[in-house]
This record gives sequence, C-alpha cells and structure tokens, in this order.
Amino acid sequence: MPSDKSRADELGRAFADSQLQIQIYVNCRQEELSQAVTNALPSLASFRPRLRWVSPLEKDGFIEYKDVHFLRAVGLGYLAGKLREFWPKGGPNWDALAFVEIERDLYGRGVVFLEAKSHPSEIYGGGCQASSSASLRMIETALQQTKRWLRVAADVDWTGPLYQSANRLAHLYFLRQIVRAQAWLVNAYFINDPHSPTIMEDWQYALKEVKKELGLADILVPDTAELFFEAKDRSELLRGST
Repeated sequence: MPSDKSRADELGRAFADSQLQIQIYVNCRQEELSQAVTNALPSLASFRPRLRWVSPLEKDGFIEYKDVHFLRAVGLGYLAGKLREFWPKGGPNWDALAFVEIERDLYGRGVVFLEAKSHPSEIYGGGCQASSSASLRMIETALQQTKRWLRVAADVDWTGPLYQSANRLAHLYFLRQIVRAQAWLVNAYFINDPHSPTIMEDWQYALKEVKKELGLADILVPDTAELFFEAKDRSELLRGST
C-alpha cells in the first residue's frame, strides 16, 4: 500500500498536509511522538511500554497499511481471520502504526493506530463507499455494535461525511472488545500547518462539532487520545531521519 504518488515525490515523501506531518514525526521526531502518545494514554503508560513505529517509515517507502496488512505489521497477523469476519476488504488506511512491546502482558504486544489531520476539512469525506450490498451490511452491523458499546444513539449517522472517524472507532471496538487485544487509537492534530494553517482555538471548535455530529458530545471514548503538535516544514523530512 504505497503512498498516493500524486501527493508525494518519487521516494514517497508527501508534499503537504497531514500526510507530510506524520511522516516528519514518525521518521524525524519519533521519540517526541512516542512520549506524547504514552503520556496521553494512562492505560498504555501503566505497562511501561516500548513503542516501535512501523509506518510510515522512510526505509519502506512511507507505506501505509490497511486491512489484514495492518495487523501483520504490528505482530497481530493471527487475528486476520477475525477481522475479515468483522469488516470487508477496503477498510481504514492507517496514517501511522506502532507496535507496542508490553513485558507484563500475557502476549507481550499491542498496537497504537494513529490518525493525522492538519486542518478540519480533512476530517470530513464522501461517506461510506461500500463496494457491494454485502459489504454495506457488514459495515452497518459493525458500526451499530460500536455505537452500542459507546452508548451512542442508533440513529446517529455514521456512514456520512464523518464515516472515516466512525470506522476508526469500529476498529478500536474490534480489537478491544471482540478479540481482546491491547489497542489504542490516537488522533493527532497539527497546528499552523504551512499549507493550511489551523490554530488551536479553531481545532477546539471544530472537534467539538465533530463529536456532536458523531453523538459523542458527552461520551468519553476509552483508550483514545487527542494530541496536538506544531506543524513542521518539509525540509526537516528532506534532511532525513534522526
């Protein structure tokens, strides 16, 4: 699953927006990123984990993983069959993934999956584009299960413009509740991206509206975090990893 070449150079380095920013943080500011993630998630920090970022890595052409490939990338490939039963092919394309090494856990592993946004318009999309009626039924079933888990009203629309946010929550539900894996979902928002600057106050307003539309205004989603990072210039990525 290589990066979209229309948005990246011949080596996979993104030109702008959140794709560029998460490439910078994973490849050039990894320690800073890992520390911020761990600090924001008490349930993760309690394990005293080691985060090993597996995508998007420069050495792999900045590949982003989806479907069963994301499970394999973080050492959870044995769950591939269960994922196929839960969600059809063509699931979320994860902006960044980290393998979590947990010494005190029975299986000694977990996953952090991260979604990155540089401006509020990146949160919204064209809605669910299921390839068949069977796929749509699977998706709708999974979303309804996730809503019940979070106590969101059944009639809240999760297949419209905020479908991307909804299907990420569904995958957290799958990992945490169905297969009982250690998993954490992080939403990373970049402030003052040179391409489309968004200040903290604008992010706070936009995210409040997003939660309201998802039916999550008064609901605390477990094992998730919102992080804010200062956007960096592309020249940092061009200089290489540190």
